[in-house]
Amino acid sequence: MINKDSEPKKKDHKNYSNSIFSKENVNMEHQPEFDYLKSLGVIVMTVTHLNVAFTEFFLFKVLEDIELTISAGGLMFLMGLGMKYSHHHEKKYYVYRGIVLLTLAQYFNFLRDTLPNLIAWWTTGNKKFISRALLIVRGDILTFAGLAYFLIALMEKMKLSDVSILIISFIMNCISYPLFKIMKSPSNFLISQFLGYFILTDAEAYFPLCGYFFFVACGNWMGGIYQKISNKDKFYNLILIFCFPIAVIYQYFKKNKKIPYLPEYNSYEHFCLSPGPDAIHRLMCQLSILAIYYKIDKMLGKTPYFIKHFGKNFNQYYMISYIIIMHMSTFLKATRGEKSTSEMKNLNLLAVIIIVFCWILIDMNDKYIHFTITTLRNKKRNIIFTLIWIITIVSIIYIYPKVEVYSTMWNDYLYER
Repeated sequence: MINKDSEPKKKDHKNYSNSIFSKENVNMEHQPEFDYLKSLGVIVMTVTHLNVAFTEFFLFKVLEDIELTISAGGLMFLMGLGMKYSHHHEKKYYVYRGIVLLTLAQYFNFLRDTLPNLIAWWTTGNKKFISRALLIVRGDILTFAGLAYFLIALMEKMKLSDVSILIISFIMNCISYPLFKIMKSPSNFLISQFLGYFILTDAEAYFPLCGYFFFVACGNWMGGIYQKISNKDKFYNLILIFCFPIAVIYQYFKKNKKIPYLPEYNSYEHFCLSPGPDAIHRLMCQLSILAIYYKIDKMLGKTPYFIKHFGKNFNQYYMISYIIIMHMSTFLKATRGEKSTSEMKNLNLLAVIIIVFCWILIDMNDKYIHFTITTLRNKKRNIIFTLIWIITIVSIIYIYPKVEVYSTMWNDYLYER
């Protein structure tokens, strides 16, 4: 388990004035619409991960695009917003958060990928499993988040403004594709993997920093704007009037017409690069969703408990649900064959069961166990963190020499569909 955000402050939909913005920071309370977006992300990512793991991958490109907008891009955007609403703004805190998130990423990779695949390899001898066990080095959203905190700390050390950080992040996004096309990936897989955390290579990193930092920077910039909103009704009305139609029109042309001057990306390039126009489109979608949820929450008069629970425990739902899904997938492949997962039925019902199971585990931990890795203090925390990195290094040393073909998204993890 990982630590939770502090308890949300009491919600107040009061509009401070007739103007949309104030010169002072007036909108400092908890924003319930953020929890709604996280809640939607919990559902979408669970359904998507199940479908990707248990069905024909290419059939779910639309679903993946939705997840990228709501879960991945949305979480990164909310991460940037959260930096403004956090009680900690010190650069050393950002560095600490970066270390925590990178350590959690390795802990997560080991439990999700390495452990079940090692067991499958030991019991079956199938070399595909040892290849997948090396995914302990994969770059996922937690790895990205850790690196993003480091970069924010560096930029603030340089005393860059939020606007400057946003501009730099957009330039980083724009050069991602040319870099990918020009630069040849190193022949050494581990070097290629390390570079993949920052720019797209033929290794295994869905969210390279260069392409996706734009979402965090935009959230960080928007966080400053949010704090000055004195009339949220008018603000979100403007969002729905301008952002929502533009997002719908862009999506229509993207799906039905060729947009001039935009390069043709294959599905993995599109997913991993999130090119500039698509990134802006996704941000408009996220703002529009926040506007709709604000109006729903205001209409209800009270944020439902399950929304608060999902929002407060988003990271736990992400980690636990994904670990369960990958363990199920690996077990089926090891016992019934590589193609056995394509026979799975009622995946949406299974997604509901997994979400409910995650809820039970999280509540049991809250009530009885009270274990969270990131709230460990001093000596215990250092011991646990050091142990996680030792396990990572030992796993790489043990697995790497045994791998003949590296398992990555580019070869669909050697799955037989």
